[in-house]
Amino acid sequence: MKIKVFISYIFASPEHHYFTRKKFDIGSAPTYELSSVELEPGQGIKEDRFEFSKYPITLISQEVMHMVCQELELPYEPSLFRRNIVISGINLNQLIGKEFSIEGISFRGIEHCAPCTWMNAVMKKGAYKLMSGRGGLRVEVLKKGILKTGPNTLITESIDKLLDPLAAQKKPRIP
Repeated sequence: MKIKVFISYIFASPEHHYFTRKKFDIGSAPTYELSSVELEPGQGIKEDRFEFSKYPITLISQEVMHMVCQELELPYEPSLFRRNIVISGINLNQLIGKEFSIEGISFRGIEHCAPCTWMNAVMKKGAYKLMSGRGGLRVEVLKKGILKTGPNTLITESIDKLLDPLAAQKKPRIP
């Protein structure tokens, strides 16, 4: 199935803002917005804090981000979500455990990227609950290529019917 998607943002940050820090001690490392990024198999985005980790890249739905900000009456600031790639047009939970490609770059959806309670501290109380079941998708790169912001085509053999990008799953798991 070919699915028209849009990549709005690509982010990288060299250090953690929340993870590994004392409770509510928010870091100040910069978050860099990129217009394109070269991706290599088994690695994350160059110079990102997860470049060589078990979960190298995270995607998040732009539809979910807009909904969270609207529900919490916050300005839309995509970098606060601390995910690498902001994409619209697909329910990311449908890609858990599946292989797919975007513009020739092959990925495997590893698992749901659950939100952490830090979201309540960084954004506003209620962010964690709103993101539960739709916090994003951890992926690994299988075939290299250059990913760019803008309109893209996602190709997968694994999806018969598209779900609403805002639909949450109680406990998203690999099928």
